[in-house]
Amino acid sequence: MIKFLNRFLRNILLFPLVLMGVFNVAINISTDTTELVPIFYDKTALKAEKPFAILDQLATKSKDIPKYSGCEVYWWRRVPIPVTVSYTGLATEGSSPAAINLEFNRVKAKVYQHGYVVKVSEFLEMIAIDPELRSRAESLGEHRAKYINQMYWQAIAMNFYPIRISANALYEYAGAVDTSGSNSTSVVVDAAATGITDGTTGVIAITGGPNKGMGGFATYTDATTLFTISATAPSYIMNEACVITDTYKFAGSEAITAANPLTCAAAAKAIVILQSNHSVPLSDGYYVGVLSPFTQYDIRNDSAWVNAQQYAGSKKLFNGEIGEWGGIRWVMDSIPWRTVAGAMNVYDATGAVFHTPIFGQECLAGVRIKGVQDKLISTPKDKTGDPLQLYSTMGWKAIFTGKVLNSTWGVQVLSGATSIS
Repeated sequence: MIKFLNRFLRNILLFPLVLMGVFNVAINISTDTTELVPIFYDKTALKAEKPFAILDQLATKSKDIPKYSGCEVYWWRRVPIPVTVSYTGLATEGSSPAAINLEFNRVKAKVYQHGYVVKVSEFLEMIAIDPELRSRAESLGEHRAKYINQMYWQAIAMNFYPIRISANALYEYAGAVDTSGSNSTSVVVDAAATGITDGTTGVIAITGGPNKGMGGFATYTDATTLFTISATAPSYIMNEACVITDTYKFAGSEAITAANPLTCAAAAKAIVILQSNHSVPLSDGYYVGVLSPFTQYDIRNDSAWVNAQQYAGSKKLFNGEIGEWGGIRWVMDSIPWRTVAGAMNVYDATGAVFHTPIFGQECLAGVRIKGVQDKLISTPKDKTGDPLQLYSTMGWKAIFTGKVLNSTWGVQVLSGATSIS
């Protein structure tokens, strides 16, 4: 600091003399850009990732894990108290009713490290038009956004309450646990579901009972009338064994094709489901839905559709927001979750089945370590360990996980889309 002040004062004193020609000297102000370069690349990456960071802006961020506090975080969700009315009042006048335990559901999320590294050869660096590596930072920023966005999508596809655009009793069922033998947190028993095709996979959401809001990716076994929930993340099993009073909804995506496009009627049905499950809308009273370029084509021509440009001045728009319809603010994602019919948990870029999520507050969460930012790491060729120093590397790293907090506060509509080529 003292050296800097001395140099600064000297330059100030010499400056008038230089102007008068007394001294013919060049004044050099040394600037160390070592710390500015990584910041520049981080900002370059953030700018490049913005068009693809769709779901992260819609997720709850209030439960980031403090440093040095492990890698897991818990949400405690109240189980609503059942209401029973008695016109005769208390059972015994002057005596308080028996105290009942207030129940909670625990939702757990665990974060992991993620990352990706690219390398560029010395020869390419010498002939490249962009030797400053800017394009590499842009590519990695775009990749990071897509990666995290797909993590959110997979959590949605394996946990949100499912409805099919085309009703089919072979692959969709709403029922109640009817056998007391359901003593496992990953098994739902319902003898009445025998109409479901054996081996069907899909999502089950518990809609009533102590496990309400829980659920995950499940497989149906006809011989034992069991829905077995996968415990592999991002699916998750229930906190406690089901009881006979538990109700649920199950649906798979088999037999859905391009001939079953998304409709406004299905979106309206999703709103009814959310409202009946007490899902809280956004602060402006709207829910949010995420469309693909193909599904938005199928619904935005409805006469009640309002383009985002018409209300842009009255509210802050989401990244990618394209319009409003039916109490839903619609955002478009150019890389939506698509699957092959019957495989809801596996992304397929050319799949015929489109997943359209519609949800409100406190439904989807993105968990990180508090204060730990996503980063770009650049390593010059003399630091990579390569004996001939033939390449340099750059990569991104992030600590993150996506989590569905309540399966009944988000609906996914399983549909096809009009083929456009």
